[in-house]
Amino acid sequence: MPRKAAMRASLIGIAGNCLLLTIKAAATGLSDSLTIFSETLNSLSDVVSSVAILLFVRWAWKSPDETHPFGHRRAEPIAALLVSIFAGILGFEVCRTAVMHLWNRDLPERIGPYPIAALIFTLALKAALAGYFLNRGRRLSSPAFRATAMDCRNDVLVAAQGLLAVVIAEAQIRLLDAVAALVIGLYILYGAVAMGMENIDYLMGKAPADSLLERIRRTAASVPGVQEVDEIRGHYVGTFVHVELTARVSPEHSTLASHDIGEAARRAVESMDEVDRAFVHVEPMNSPPRERAGNT
Repeated sequence: MPRKAAMRASLIGIAGNCLLLTIKAAATGLSDSLTIFSETLNSLSDVVSSVAILLFVRWAWKSPDETHPFGHRRAEPIAALLVSIFAGILGFEVCRTAVMHLWNRDLPERIGPYPIAALIFTLALKAALAGYFLNRGRRLSSPAFRATAMDCRNDVLVAAQGLLAVVIAEAQIRLLDAVAALVIGLYILYGAVAMGMENIDYLMGKAPADSLLERIRRTAASVPGVQEVDEIRGHYVGTFVHVELTARVSPEHSTLASHDIGEAARRAVESMDEVDRAFVHVEPMNSPPRERAGNT
């Protein structure tokens, strides 16, 4: 079910972005506005992003196999990293074009109503997609969809700024059109860097937030027979967390009973949406902390 929901969300994103790309490309052909040209490249970046997310999400949800015993979850941040590189190239090109037009005073001769109509439609559709992907990202614990929601929200703000600039430029303040294009290019660059840095953390095995580790501790501690939980540490494997912890039980329990308690704690932690694997060590109460590998 999560895989089908992720695929459906990806297809909706592709359809929405392809529609916007078509409308903006048509408006670009009917206008000299640099703002709508920059928005067209922004939509091209969104289309490439949504297609990459579709392909890599499909791969990421594949079951573990002999060559990938812990699954394929790293595929999703790899996709986002590739997309951020492409977006960065597009953002640089938009900024370069805008700066050249400003430097040479090469301002648009005609703007017309088409960019205005395209940007109004962009505002409405991107606002709807932002709410949709925010919901999908929370339900599926997907950083790719959460990033898409943030990107859609930012697109709403940029489109609103672009719409204002185009309206004013149509009133003969043509310089503002090139300035707006530069702002959009900088926005694309900023989004590319932010997305790249976030997904590098996922690929490098960044530790989860303290708030998530605390929720994991409380979940394990709620299992009957677990008297204390400590020595929690975890890291991201792709977009999900692998966590290791020690569950302390009464020293009066038999080996079999202690094992069953540990298994119950493992199943409880792995039932959390953010957790893929849990490794639970069972120790009697009042025993010294375990020595980790590499400690002397």
